[in-house]
Amino acid sequence: MKKIALACAMMVVLTASAMAAGGKTAYVDTRTAFDKTSLGKQYQGILREYVESRKKILDVDYEDIQKLQEDYNKQKQAKLLNESAQKAKEETLNGKITAFQKKRDEFGVEVQKKGEELSIEFNQKMMEVIKTIAKKGKISLVLSKNININSKAEIPSVIYADDDMNLTEKVIEGMDKAETK
Repeated sequence: MKKIALACAMMVVLTASAMAAGGKTAYVDTRTAFDKTSLGKQYQGILREYVESRKKILDVDYEDIQKLQEDYNKQKQAKLLNESAQKAKEETLNGKITAFQKKRDEFGVEVQKKGEELSIEFNQKMMEVIKTIAKKGKISLVLSKNININSKAEIPSVIYADDDMNLTEKVIEGMDKAETK
């Protein structure tokens, strides 16, 4: 809650100082820019492919575990295993399950890191376009429409603004033009 209050206070101070200096203020919906630009769509596709490749690996491992589990259950019900063989199969199965869970967790971390890398790269490119648009339009302050707090939820940082202050479409156009060069 303190982070939200601090962010709001900083925005009020920045907006007031920009207005006092006679500058214009605008905002960008960065989430919409990411969703609508060709670069954002490209990065979403890269991340989807990355997730899918990891999922395929996990699916193969999961199927192997399922087969081992079924074989073990059949042999156990048919009483084909002595106590030591049963124990060995259980240990093998538990080892595979543990390895699967570890791999799944590692892949989750990998996917998160890949998403962060792509997000950072996208944001750097977007900031270049925003700066160009702001300089051309003599805008002294550009705000983000949403703030991401701890990557859990976005909260609006602009409570209200006239639509003519919204640079989102210009940013989308500028980024798409930059990608085609």
